[in-house]
Amino acid sequence: MSLPTLSRLLPAVVLPALILSLAGCGSGNGTSSETADVPYQMGNAVSDSTVALVVSSEYGSDTLTAQRYQQQVRMSMKRQAPGQQSEDQTQDTHRQLIRGFARQHALRGEAKAQGVEADPAQVNARVEKLKQRYESEEQFRKQLARNNMTIDSVRSLLADQFRQQQLQREMAQNFEEPSSEDVTAYSEENRRIRAQHILLKAGENAPESEVDSARQAATALVDSAQMDDVDFAELARRHSQGPSAQKGGDLGFFTRDRMVDEFAEAAYALSDSGDVADEPVRTRFGFHVIRLTNAGEPMDTTKARKQMTKERRQQAVEDQINALLDDVTVRTNPDIVSAGLRK
Repeated sequence: MSLPTLSRLLPAVVLPALILSLAGCGSGNGTSSETADVPYQMGNAVSDSTVALVVSSEYGSDTLTAQRYQQQVRMSMKRQAPGQQSEDQTQDTHRQLIRGFARQHALRGEAKAQGVEADPAQVNARVEKLKQRYESEEQFRKQLARNNMTIDSVRSLLADQFRQQQLQREMAQNFEEPSSEDVTAYSEENRRIRAQHILLKAGENAPESEVDSARQAATALVDSAQMDDVDFAELARRHSQGPSAQKGGDLGFFTRDRMVDEFAEAAYALSDSGDVADEPVRTRFGFHVIRLTNAGEPMDTTKARKQMTKERRQQAVEDQINALLDDVTVRTNPDIVSAGLRK
């Protein structure tokens, strides 16, 4: 396909994606961990085959058609690597789309209730930017018509999006400033450390005999690694089944959030360079023998305060949105929405 042809087709792809996002089908920044325990209420099932979701609250109700919902599911799945498209990942996608629709319903209603206004100049500028993707305004209008929309309806959706964004900026102001003690503790907790490890694989679904064998071997390696005259790097090269084996088990510098929780907890519990964890650490990958090679330095307090403030602002927004979602009821069509949510 030539570049000119591709450039003519691009707007036909971009606009439907934008419309779906503006119309309230986005993921709402949800993650699988956030959506495991949904903050909204689940209502009776929807039987209308043309409807995927209905959300309602004191702000009224919003309906998401089956067609638009299925379009958004397909778009979300296309953004995932083939290896991620498991049944669990598919259900997470559905959960995130449901939460995103409920979230936008709540934000839209609260923004209206608080009288939040969108800047017309900002809306106009965004519409003009959209038009620039097309060879002419006529082509832009034709593409809108194919999606059952007009310029005015796009303006309305954009204004709605900007009102929600402004409301979230206001929500972000309702956070507690971190104290000096908070910052000191945060800088220590988030220091960068360096460690080596030996991994003996035993997956979550491994047979018990395989798990026991890996545990016993890892325990023996802990004993060996704690001897003064033993070269841990050589042990790792000989026994580790992880990708860092050829580097002597060296993981380089990392922060707590870069490792699975069990590993991070054990590594950060070690205080001096050269310390080896007293017991093998079990994670979903198997058993780890962990040796601290650099205890690291606390994060710079200026950087720690800035990062902590950012996290608290984000958390303040999520807490307030979750409070709004407490009063939202979601009804799904089980023939369309395969999220497996608990009622």
